[in-house]
Amino acid sequence: MVIRCEERYQQAMEHAEMTGDKTLQKCIDSLKQLETIHNSEITLCYDRAPFSFYFEMHDKDGNRTRNGGLLYHGNPDKSFAFQMIPSTGWEIHT
Repeated sequence: MVIRCEERYQQAMEHAEMTGDKTLQKCIDSLKQLETIHNSEITLCYDRAPFSFYFEMHDKDGNRTRNGGLLYHGNPDKSFAFQMIPSTGWEIHT
């Protein structure tokens, strides 16, 4: 996994640790598992929503195969994303 927004990543990890929220690590683990299953690489990038990320997955030839958001749904939720069942924490949106 390539992290292109190290400061944002550290802020999110610190927030997750401070609040005891395990959803960020679960999402990171899921994305890393996708990398392994699809023999690909995921890049995390800055997203305008607090503690959130945009991501892209590229295959070994450099073709983008997936993209989406690793979004933080706080209280209030500033993720700009719809949830069928509102909850707090991080979720992967594709």
